Amino acid sequence: MKMKILSFGIVILLLTNHILSFQPNRSKGSITHRDITRNGALQITYRIFQQLPNFEGKVLAPNSIPESKLTAERLFQLYYGGTVSASKFSKAIDDIASANAIVDYIYFFSSLRHFDSETLLEGKRKILELLTSVVQNIQEGNFQSARKNTGRLLHTLQDFYSHSNWIELGFMEPNSNIIVPDRDIGTRAAKNERTCSDCGTDGCRNNILNNIKSRNVLTTGYFSLSFFSKPSGKCSHGGSFDLSRFRDAKGGINKDKFDSEHGYLHQKAANVATEATKQLFQRIRDAVGDKLFLRFLNIDSPSALTFVIDTTGSMRNDINAVKQRTFSIIENTLGTPQQPSFYVLVPFNDPDFGPAIKTTNPDLFKQSIAALTAVGGGDLPEMCLHGLQLALTNSAPNSQIYVFTDAPAKDIELRNTILALIQQTRSQVYFFLTNVFARRRRSLSRRVRREAETGLALYRSLATASGADAVVITRSQLFELTSIIDESTSGALVILLLMTSSLPRVENPISFSIDTALQNVTIYIWGNTRDLKLTNPNGQNQMITEGSGNLTTTKIFGDLKVIRLQSPFETGVWKLQLRSNTEYSVRITGQSLIDFNYDIVMAFEGPHPGLTVQTGRPNPDRNATLMVSVIGLPLFPNSSISELLLLDVNGGTLQNGTILNETLSAETYLVEIESIPRVSFFILLRGQDGMGNMFQRLSTTLISSSRATFTVEDDEIVRSGQEFNVTITLKLEGPPATYNLTVRDDQNFAQRIVPSSVTLRGNESVAAVAYFIVPNGTATGTTTTITIEATSTETNDFNYDVLYLTVRDQVEDLSSPNCTTTQLEYSCPPVPGANCSQETWRLEAVLSDSGSGITNIYSRLGNGTLETRELEMNRTAANYSASCCFPEVELVAVDRVGNVGKCVVRVELPTTPQPTTVPLTTLNSGAPLRSHPSYYREIASCLVFALLICFQ
Repeated sequence: MKMKILSFGIVILLLTNHILSFQPNRSKGSITHRDITRNGALQITYRIFQQLPNFEGKVLAPNSIPESKLTAERLFQLYYGGTVSASKFSKAIDDIASANAIVDYIYFFSSLRHFDSETLLEGKRKILELLTSVVQNIQEGNFQSARKNTGRLLHTLQDFYSHSNWIELGFMEPNSNIIVPDRDIGTRAAKNERTCSDCGTDGCRNNILNNIKSRNVLTTGYFSLSFFSKPSGKCSHGGSFDLSRFRDAKGGINKDKFDSEHGYLHQKAANVATEATKQLFQRIRDAVGDKLFLRFLNIDSPSALTFVIDTTGSMRNDINAVKQRTFSIIENTLGTPQQPSFYVLVPFNDPDFGPAIKTTNPDLFKQSIAALTAVGGGDLPEMCLHGLQLALTNSAPNSQIYVFTDAPAKDIELRNTILALIQQTRSQVYFFLTNVFARRRRSLSRRVRREAETGLALYRSLATASGADAVVITRSQLFELTSIIDESTSGALVILLLMTSSLPRVENPISFSIDTALQNVTIYIWGNTRDLKLTNPNGQNQMITEGSGNLTTTKIFGDLKVIRLQSPFETGVWKLQLRSNTEYSVRITGQSLIDFNYDIVMAFEGPHPGLTVQTGRPNPDRNATLMVSVIGLPLFPNSSISELLLLDVNGGTLQNGTILNETLSAETYLVEIESIPRVSFFILLRGQDGMGNMFQRLSTTLISSSRATFTVEDDEIVRSGQEFNVTITLKLEGPPATYNLTVRDDQNFAQRIVPSSVTLRGNESVAAVAYFIVPNGTATGTTTTITIEATSTETNDFNYDVLYLTVRDQVEDLSSPNCTTTQLEYSCPPVPGANCSQETWRLEAVLSDSGSGITNIYSRLGNGTLETRELEMNRTAANYSASCCFPEVELVAVDRVGNVGKCVVRVELPTTPQPTTVPLTTLNSGAPLRSHPSYYREIASCLVFALLICFQ
């Protein structure tokens, strides 16, 4: 993006003059980009759940959910049996939809981003460029970048159906050639060819020329802020902000809203755009395979296991305990919805750290941990934060990360970077601190003891900011305590309460609500607490001591108490009383299908007003809007939300948000915050569970404010062997202050930032430039996570922004792999009544690629066996065999840049059994088998119907 934003006011001025598209995410009755994106994602997920067996080997039946009732909650409930929340899936879709909407905010002058002004080839080129990046992002496990690029790609793709005349030409299906490199987008209007006439008394229903429609010629509307920039006779986009609509031909053809010039076609355009969105998701799925695609959308079991392990010599016994716990988790969850879908291991020592080992294979993860050895160490502090940085940049958002160490961090200069990544990814970081910093205890100097105490405080501050714990335990307790990790692998973990205090809570006990949607409620209390008493809604109480009581079972690990409510437990308001003379913390978790996601958003105006997600920390003492997506309510009839509160770290209420009447969808609400607090806060959502009980859910990450705000140019792609820079605008709202600017990234591309220190007066802005170099030979698809930080030591203020940029070489390969079937053999019994499992069918095919070369071949839909062997001239032979119970298969070939070729074969079972061999060597790739005379001769002679489609 080549744009310099100097101030917030200038952004709003520009936005009010040029935004083109379906409405981004706000509309009174019309269908928005957010609606289209979400519907497309739900439909592709529904298709996947009908094709891929769940943990019980079952798939959803066709038409098991009416289209009008297709929701994320309903899909996950039927597929996972109520054990996995749709929360993380919903957040992934929200991220894609937000990236979609932001195109109207940052690319408002780019015609090709909206298919305006007949930029048909340019728009397709941008779509294919982003599609290649998406595929490579997913293949490298960089899902944040993939979601961002998918959203931006979808905006342009969806706009084609609103801004072109595709719908007016009578097409009710998408133009699939837009997302296929070697396919022609269609016949395009010549540069000087008239395409429209002036709108008449009937409005603009018939303003596209008959000569254009009769020849199926493609055109799109022009948009301009000038009266004189449109060629004579061309169609305009239309709308009050488009001045080209006053020039021949007058009017417009956009279908963005029901009241647009062609608004009578708005519903049809949105329907086709939704189908195009589903096709795009399917093409991504084909390119990356099912396993990666499920992780991309958080469809698969959303839990992951991420360990950051100190490998210095004193950690030998700790590592053995971690090994035992890891093996236990993997064995206990294998083949269940709780099985982690992804594993990350990051070792650290001094001065070494990493590399990050990422895998979906539990056996490989076990081997990696088993290979860890504890050596070296020397001085007390270690490179813990460098290891944690690698874990945060290599794990999915909303991950649970576990750090094992017995030493403070040497690299405390990374503290703000870690805070930025925690708040950006909303991950929870747990620290298990064994024999904490007590190595060579008798010989510890005062300096080292002070160093250890400072390290413990650092770990606790990071854990608190992430909504987790820093636990000090003995090595003998490590294996038993790490049972906490077992709970995090749940696909439905929620937080009810999180607070840190030093006040006794006897006369004023801690209250929390238990609702009917909750299971497995656990209370974690850290600190030197005593006289604990828990009271249920019926007035029954129990003094908390180690062991089992009438309400709970409790285990004590040093200063940590783990209290589990015994099932079944009473719903309603519970009360916890305790005494303490020092600081303590309380965290209450459970498992539930009711949860929520949120973003702080900023409104922009113009012909297509919308909301864009605000990155970094918000300004204090300013109003703000929260976009809150509530998950799970449709599963509990008559359930609803009632209030949203901002709580400080002590659990006190700072502010009560106002839930607006305007909603973005049935599950997404807007909440107005009158004034962002100056102190850090959590978000608490309350509502009714439909059975008369109040539910409460707490955000996982502590939110802080800052007087400084960033505006950053966000490029999508960088090239190997080249320099690039990022322009940052820092604005201060408040008293004068000096800020130090730093830039870091996990690939070591960052060189410097100029200036590195700035002094600002109130409401003053300054620009800085961060410089990067991508080394020659950097693999295409590599994503760098960049953190840009502004820190004022004078005011103790800090803010950040996080960017994800992808390295990609110029794509020269625009051709898809070819798939040619050569033979089909089957001897399937007739149905019904036959035992299909006793017979098999077999397919032979040849796959080839004239471009970058095939990198992956796989099968889908059946449960058969695929074998491949290399042939000469960049060709690969494929042999597939399966039981007659599974008569359909897709053979998919993917080349190095993500182009896809497929063969789809389905054998229809005959009315009488008859062994058959169908030679197919004369068939041309890309042609349907049913179009060849030899096919019908085989049908006539064998009484077997086999449908085969080969296409690129």
